Parts: sequence; structure tokens; C-alpha cells
Amino acid sequence: MDKKTLQAFLLIGLILMAMPYYYRMIGISPEEEGQNISENDSLFVEQNNAPQTTNNETIQNTQENTNQRFSKTNVEEKIDIETNLFNAIISSNSGGSIKSFILKDYSLNDSTLVNLVINGLNDKNLVLSYSNFVGENISLDHNWKLINNNYGYNNIKIEQNPLELTFQTSVNNSTVEKKLVFYPNKYFVDIMVNFKSLSNSISQNRVNLMWKGGVPMTEPNPKDEGTFYASNISQGKEISKHNKKKNLFLTGATDWVSTRSKYFTTAIIPKSSSNYGEILSFNDPNTYNQIINSNVNNSKLFIDGNVPVYHTKIGFDSNDFIEATLYLGPLQYDNLKEFNVGLENTMSFGIAPIRGIGRAVLSLLTFLYKYIPNYGMVLIVFSILVKLLVYPLTKKSYQSMKAMTSIQPEVQKLRDKYKNDPQRVSQETLKLYKTHGVNPLGGCLPMLLQMPLLFALFIVFRSTIELRGAPFLFWIDDLSRPDALIDLPFFIPLYGDQISILPLIMGLSMFVQQKMSTVSANPQQKMMTQFMSIFMIVLFNQFPSGLNLYYTLFNILTILQQRFINRDSTPRAGAVPIKN
Repeated sequence: MDKKTLQAFLLIGLILMAMPYYYRMIGISPEEEGQNISENDSLFVEQNNAPQTTNNETIQNTQENTNQRFSKTNVEEKIDIETNLFNAIISSNSGGSIKSFILKDYSLNDSTLVNLVINGLNDKNLVLSYSNFVGENISLDHNWKLINNNYGYNNIKIEQNPLELTFQTSVNNSTVEKKLVFYPNKYFVDIMVNFKSLSNSISQNRVNLMWKGGVPMTEPNPKDEGTFYASNISQGKEISKHNKKKNLFLTGATDWVSTRSKYFTTAIIPKSSSNYGEILSFNDPNTYNQIINSNVNNSKLFIDGNVPVYHTKIGFDSNDFIEATLYLGPLQYDNLKEFNVGLENTMSFGIAPIRGIGRAVLSLLTFLYKYIPNYGMVLIVFSILVKLLVYPLTKKSYQSMKAMTSIQPEVQKLRDKYKNDPQRVSQETLKLYKTHGVNPLGGCLPMLLQMPLLFALFIVFRSTIELRGAPFLFWIDDLSRPDALIDLPFFIPLYGDQISILPLIMGLSMFVQQKMSTVSANPQQKMMTQFMSIFMIVLFNQFPSGLNLYYTLFNILTILQQRFINRDSTPRAGAVPIKN
């Protein structure tokens, strides 16, 4: 063995002997080296490329030398913030993570106020991370401290002026500063982060902000709410919806990323230049067992893995200074429209042809509510206005149906006379319609023209937060839920586990309306009329009482309107007799 080889072996031996003392010096025991650290102290490390899109993706924590990268500031500081709209608890963890966000104007079924931040679900939020030149994505999720509590106490009420909270952490002897700004009478928080001292360590301007866990479900019927639950990315005001199976990663300037339930949403809206949007989805049973440990209103937050847990992320095109806004609150059109980035398009207004009608309906409802402070009474006034609006179409439809009914005996005679010649029957029937000035489609076209309005009304009444928790009269104490008078001890398919009163009244009114419109003695037609009435009772039993109230009122007004039209109409002299 030559001299150089011997020196090399001696040097390696000395290094191995010195490693335990080095680990103790920097605060890591040799046994810990190579092991995963806890979730609370994790450094989220991933390769600097597009994320993997596996169905059951989980975030892997990789061991890092935390004492080399971060200063020791492990003491959590909390601030209680109160505004006219919410009570929030802000923690120094993650640089101002929101630990609780209780909405004062909205409650659960048991009168507990809605909390949009649930422990174990989405309380580890507003996490910053960046990519270094080694290709790692370093998460700044711990060792922050609050540096500007000028109030000197931990309970702060915001009445007029905004509140600024500034947090700092030290990374590789460089300071990162994050500022949160809270406003009175607003559901959003402005976020400003200064990375300037760390800019030399950030690769490819890859800085991002993540909101973990989306929003919890808040309604007593999780299956119904699950149909509304979604996470979206908007780029150029074009919305890409997560398909609940794969993660979604879109490069390019991003308007916002959001997650919504039926009535609430959280959204990150970048103010500084962005370069990508990302949605991470977790829907495997193991993830649910680990994350979901609490109940809301005695109902599980998520249903059998059909509704994923979403993490939303925005990438910023800067390594110096980034700005964003976090919206955390109700799905109210005016609130979302205020940002002027198309965030209001995440609301449920249906497909494009009826979307404008839905917005117009909602605007009219909220306008009427300013003068009539009861949404039940608003729906009554709205029903009357709609009937007046469609009266010309309704009148034309009834007159056409009445004319068609009056000549049905003559049509039957033609069918009997030319029963062996279908073509001749058609020709003679058309001549008969022309003679009497009857359009066979006259009764259908006016109704078809009303269909977009009816669809828009169905969507708005079923999903608008304005009706959530809004009482009317007597047993109708929430227009967003069924008006159940009797709870059944069992579940009936399609019908549900309760007996609602408004669907029964609506079905009865529908039966009377159809009976007034149908004078035919055809037993099949009579049976169809009865079947449709029963079917609507079953179908609407689980629908919101606000929707059922409107349709019931609409049917009653239709009956009154039909009686008026029939009384006002001049009866026909009768059909022209057909010569044999």
C-alpha cells in the first residue's frame, strides 16, 4: 500500500469518527439522520419540475438540517382578531397561519357558528415555499415569529382601520418577512412577502403560496353538498375544473385558484405576476383516516372518499417580493365580483345560455330584500312579477290549447274517415287547423320560451347563500332546506326520510292546474296527469323549501290566471262541420 492510499484511509477514518460530534454540535443526533421528521416541523421537499399526478399522491417529508436553514423560534404566538364579519385566530406557525375563522352571520344546523378552518383539515395554511439551486422545494412552514404586536395584547378588534401583522423567519442567515393585512367588513386578507435577502438562493423565480385542505362541508346533507364541492384554476378568466381523480398543474399567468363547497369558498388571488396554478387532491381512504377526525353537525366532513381534500397553490414570477389576496368567506356574487378577476364565475349559475338569467334573478332577489326584509315574502313578490312578465306567453299558450281542444272532435272524425290513409289524415288535419286559425305548436312554443327562466330559477334557489338560514313563516325556518314537518324513522328511495308540506301543496296545485287544462276524456291522459303530480311530490320532497315555495306560488297564480283567461276569452262558435 503506497503512502497516498494510506493517508486517504486515515482521513476517511478521522471523518467517520468526527461525524457524531459534528451532529451533536449542530443539534442532530446520529439516530435521527436519514429519518422522516414530524408533519409539524416538515420541510416539504420535491423535485423542481411538474408534480406527479397519481391518484393517491401523498406529501413526503424529507430530512433536512433545520438548524442550518432556520433560526430557532419554536414558541407559537397567537392573536385573536374580531371584525363585524368574523372571529379569527392567527398563529405564528407558517408565518401567520389561520387557525380559526368563524363567520358571525352563518351557523350550522345546531346553531354553532360556521368555522371555515378546521383543526387537522386546513389549519396548516398560507405555507410559503421556494425552489433552491439543488432542485429542492423548501417549505417555510415553521420557526416564524410575530414582530409587530403594537397593541400589546392578543385580542384585537378591527373597527375602522386595517390591522397589519408582520412575521419573520431566518433561512440560511437570511430574513424572510411576511405581512398579513386584515380589514373591517371584508372577508379577505392581503398577503405580502419579502424574499429579497433570500433571492440569491431561489432558483428560476419559483416561489409559491399554498392553502391546504380547502374548506369544510357545513350542511346537514353531505351528499347534496358534495355535488357542489369543487376546486378550480382560472387563467385568462378561463376556468379549469379539477376532475377529482388527478392533480391539476397549469403553467402560465394565473388569475386565481379556489376550492368551494355549496355556500363557501377559499381562493388565492395573486396581485404580483404569477406563473402557474396547482391543485393537489387527496382522496384515498388512508389519507381520510389521518386527516379527517372531526365531525361537523354530526356529519362527516367528506363522503366515502368521493370528495377529495384539496391543496391549492399559486406560483409567483418573482424572487424578491410577492403579493396575493386570500378570500375566505361566503359565495356572494358582489363580494367575489369586487376582485375583478372572474372569481364570481365559480358560483353555480348553470351553462352559458342561462347564466345571465340566473345572475339577473339573484340581483332582483337581493334588490327586493333591501325593501322586504324576509326572503319568503320576497319570493311571493318575485312570483307575482314573473307571472306578470310571462303573462302574454301564458295567455297565448292557453288560447292555443283551448282552440286545439275545441276542434279535437273534428280531428277524430277525420281519423275515423281516413283511417286507412295516414297521409290523407295529415293533409285534411292541416286544412282543418288552417280553417280555424290554429297552430298545433302554439301551446308548446310559449312554454319552451319560459324554460331557460325556469332552469335559472331552479339553480339559483337551490344554491344561493342568501336563502341559507332565511326563515319564512311557521314551520318554514330555513328556505335553503326542506320544510320537513315530520321526520321518518327510515329512508324511502327518491323520497327521503321526512315529509315536507310544500311539495304536497305543490303537487295538489299541479293536479288542479292540469285538470283545468285537460278536457279530454282519454283515460291514459288522465292517468299521466295524476302520475306527474305524484312524481313531482316525490322529486321535490328533498329540495329546498325556497324552491318549493316559489313553484307552489307559481302554480297557484297560474290557476288564478287560467280562470281569468278562460272567463275573459270569447268562446268559439264551434267547428266548421265536415261534409261527407
